[in-house]
Amino acid sequence: MVKSADSPGGVGRESESEPKTLNPYVYKVQPTRETRLTTTSGFSPWTIFWVALLGLVSANFMVSVLAAAINELAQEFSVDRSLMRWVVTGPNLGFAVLAVTAGKLADLYGRRQAFLVSLIGSGFFGLLSAVAWSAESLIIFRTLSAIFGSATGPAGIAIIFTQFEASKRIRVLGWWGLVMAGGPVAGIAICGPLIDLYSWRWVFIAQVPVTALALILGYKVLPSTSRKTDIKFDIPGTLLLAAGLSALLAAINRGPIWGWGSTSISVLVSISVVLLVLFIFQEKRAVAPLIPIEYFRRRNFVIPMLSQVFTNFAYMGAGFVLTPLFIAEVYGHSVTRTSYLITSRPLFFALAGPLVGFAGARLGERVLSVSGAFFVAVSACLLSLANATSGDFFVFVSLGIAGFGLGVMQPAMTSVITNAVEEKDVATAGGAQQMMWQLGTAGGIEILGSIQESRERFSGLVGSYNEAFMIAAGFAFLGMVLVSFVRRV
Repeated sequence: MVKSADSPGGVGRESESEPKTLNPYVYKVQPTRETRLTTTSGFSPWTIFWVALLGLVSANFMVSVLAAAINELAQEFSVDRSLMRWVVTGPNLGFAVLAVTAGKLADLYGRRQAFLVSLIGSGFFGLLSAVAWSAESLIIFRTLSAIFGSATGPAGIAIIFTQFEASKRIRVLGWWGLVMAGGPVAGIAICGPLIDLYSWRWVFIAQVPVTALALILGYKVLPSTSRKTDIKFDIPGTLLLAAGLSALLAAINRGPIWGWGSTSISVLVSISVVLLVLFIFQEKRAVAPLIPIEYFRRRNFVIPMLSQVFTNFAYMGAGFVLTPLFIAEVYGHSVTRTSYLITSRPLFFALAGPLVGFAGARLGERVLSVSGAFFVAVSACLLSLANATSGDFFVFVSLGIAGFGLGVMQPAMTSVITNAVEEKDVATAGGAQQMMWQLGTAGGIEILGSIQESRERFSGLVGSYNEAFMIAAGFAFLGMVLVSFVRRV
């Protein structure tokens, strides 16, 4: 293996000048002007790391509580549960459609600037969510808050990555996973009782001071990056990608209601395919493409993306919405008790973070990812055996296995993807990963929810949930097979 004097530890990206016969498993990092700017901010890398993480947590810590409160929200606004699921589905769609755009804007116009604007928008619409007067207004404000908050992910990851050598990034991502998973745990612990004792509105009120603190510290601590004035934003590519994904996600969301074989769904899927094909052609001819098309020829960029769609389909579809509904309908638990049960997922996700940090470099990303997907599949298999007599402990452990699995897998996959692209495109790659993550989430929530509802009259309440969980396990196993083809970085 050839090492560059500029490349920390010799680990990084492929140099354009190197012959293709060199080790294809190793990329070489080339220092960029932006890297030099962000490493001279006056604060230590770990200080920047923790401040960026606070911003990420502030936009996400209340999500799990809302999933556990869907039934209560539907009753308060006198709407059916399928509409109220949009309080979870809507933000996921916003994340998916605009994640790549947010990442690209951060790469072009400054990652710090994008991060701070994201916090402002997320906090503002979070506050409006607290005063929502209908189910529709709550869904709209919550979705807009999530759309703004979507930039914190790719911009934050890019800011963090420029502070650490490539060989240390998987360790950093392990701690990132611990804090990101710990955020929802804290949100559940704080907000679950608030909903039961007072109102769900206090969930969003509690978000405001956390976001304000993150904004102040981010302004003071996060390093500035230069704006790239010589590159134009790819507006046609952005519009084609957003429209294509919107049509696809609309088909996924309306499928359970209109029927998966209906003409309307077929039209939406066809429109999506046409627009996404046009997006590919646009990216091939664009001077500054939204996503450089050459990345789609890199195994370590494409395979992790696809694998995470299937794994997240199982993880979020089965554990994020289906399990809370199972607990509420089969066990009859309150929001607080349901919330505490589902904390096992983020809790064990958090516990996996230090393991990834210490063992990641030794075991390698591929071993960690295959093992993580396997645990997610095992969790779904266990949930497919649950019934009215299984008890809280069984559900808690089953969900914890999934949380541990994804806690092992996600940092490893993020490391693989970001090491497969150029330094200048790290935020864009983070946005693309976030987009695929949310596609899996939306598909899992809607498709598994549709399966459970359609099978209830044939298999009974418990049996319908068991069948949906087993299908989730199949998707997780598919993700495990896919990720086994990743090359070790």
